[in-house]
Amino acid sequence: MTRRLQPSSVEATDVLGGRVDGNFVRVLTRLLAAHAMAEKLTAAGYERALENITRPELSAIIHKNLAEEHKHATLIYEALAEIGVSEVQADRCLVTALKGPAFAAPRHFAEHSAGELDLVMAAVSLDMTGLLMIGVNYRESSYAPHARAAEVILQEEEEHDLFASNVLRDAAERLGAESVNTALREWLPRAVNFFGPPGSGFTFDCITYGLKARDNKEIADLYLSLLERRVHQAGLDMPNITRDYPHGLA
Repeated sequence: MTRRLQPSSVEATDVLGGRVDGNFVRVLTRLLAAHAMAEKLTAAGYERALENITRPELSAIIHKNLAEEHKHATLIYEALAEIGVSEVQADRCLVTALKGPAFAAPRHFAEHSAGELDLVMAAVSLDMTGLLMIGVNYRESSYAPHARAAEVILQEEEEHDLFASNVLRDAAERLGAESVNTALREWLPRAVNFFGPPGSGFTFDCITYGLKARDNKEIADLYLSLLERRVHQAGLDMPNITRDYPHGLA
């Protein structure tokens, strides 16, 4: 796969002026819509967490993360609006995708977050995956507004990832290793599926147009190696998952 467009080489004026082909616009719209939806669902999960978690130190973190996830979603929806795509239109193009494996983790967090353990799993399943997706793929996007938004998001998501790096050990001590291991087995397939299927035509187009840098499998493998180190450092067990997408427990 050869990248045709260099980082930050396309602006909204190029899209509106017809200086890029129609398929680029379709791929860009779908990619931005998926990014915005992931941020919006994560924010909804934090809203649910506020209703169920009362520890003051965790409530402060949730409030901060919630505000930032809302901000991140707004940044991406604003980038879509620049090329004439409303939030409603963007969400509508994901009606089918939302039911699939790639959205299982943010959707579950948004719809079923029930307490501290779900917050822990969101940290390692959504904050870590989001940081990798944005840092590896989006910060050097050929679409300049997305690259600029990615830089803003990364600065704040790094603090989310710092929370995730400490949260597993703390959860094992507070809630018990057995309960955290059970949650890991439930959440890990969802988290890995977040990156999407390997070698898809959509990803091929994204890489060709410079909207992504890596195939989904490369980033998923990187995520698994980083998470495995954190899991073992916390004295927990790394679940075994199936090799093929969509992943499940092996």
